[in-house]
Amino acid sequence: MHNVDVRNISLGQIQYFLKVAEYNSFTKAADHLHLTQSTISKNIAGMETMLGLQLFIREKKNIRLTPAGRHLYAEWSGVTGLIEATVEKAHVIQMGFSKSLTIGGLDSHRPDAFLLPGVGAFQQKYPNIRLRVDNSHALDIRNKLVDGELDVIFTVLYDAICLEKNRFAGVLIGECPLEACMLKTNPLAKKNRLEISDLKEYHFIAISPLQTPSYTEMLKLLCAPYGFTPDFACYTSNANALPLNLISVSDIFICDRFYRDYENRHLCFKPLEGTKSGIVMCWHRDAPKKEIKLFVDETLRFFNLPLSSDYSITE
Repeated sequence: MHNVDVRNISLGQIQYFLKVAEYNSFTKAADHLHLTQSTISKNIAGMETMLGLQLFIREKKNIRLTPAGRHLYAEWSGVTGLIEATVEKAHVIQMGFSKSLTIGGLDSHRPDAFLLPGVGAFQQKYPNIRLRVDNSHALDIRNKLVDGELDVIFTVLYDAICLEKNRFAGVLIGECPLEACMLKTNPLAKKNRLEISDLKEYHFIAISPLQTPSYTEMLKLLCAPYGFTPDFACYTSNANALPLNLISVSDIFICDRFYRDYENRHLCFKPLEGTKSGIVMCWHRDAPKKEIKLFVDETLRFFNLPLSSDYSITE
């Protein structure tokens, strides 16, 4: 029997351990938690010392759980989510609300396009349901929906289709074509119509596949039918940094009209014929909260979209 004082282990350390185990990577866990890799590594090492256990086998290019680590991961999974949910419920009780919902949106989308109007309309009709709104990059809000940290998300079509259709429902509430963004001095800016084949000789600025893999995958699938692979000239850490890296007249990046910088007068946006994008509202099909259905139905009514008994995410 080992005498371990668990009072010295913080909830944060447990959360770090669970994320590292989930991603099998200190770097990816740090990115998800918006912390440095050294912070994660030091906390895990400190927890291993306090517990007297080795939780991970650290190899040159990867890590993996030890048998003891696998046991703790199985027992601790869901602990942080349970604590966050109960604290959230306590706040709801204290503030006099009967129920609550957590809504997520993209930090690279204009919040006035769909997120804020939908939230505002719902709050006006159901003032006793407390709403908490969060925003982040596409992979993060998708993971939070999967993990149950968010009840409903508003995300971009190319990332929404990564969700399992049998587990998650979705509605395309703002359809539009993809657009190529460029400097006004780019030769493509003079064209009246733009097709995917026109992009073949241009340099793509893209979000890093380590941050949002669905973005680079979308670009590859977009170009493949036209016989070329995107020429990735630069990767950015997030979608908001894309315009900052339009340096050359041959640089472009792909977005849609809901992108936060869409009305930037220093840039030129050109719709791409034959493409489809937009904002998708997604949620768990079997979520126990009745308030989710209320929110979905009210949002669809607000945007004059039909209600249905089955919502499927389609490309």
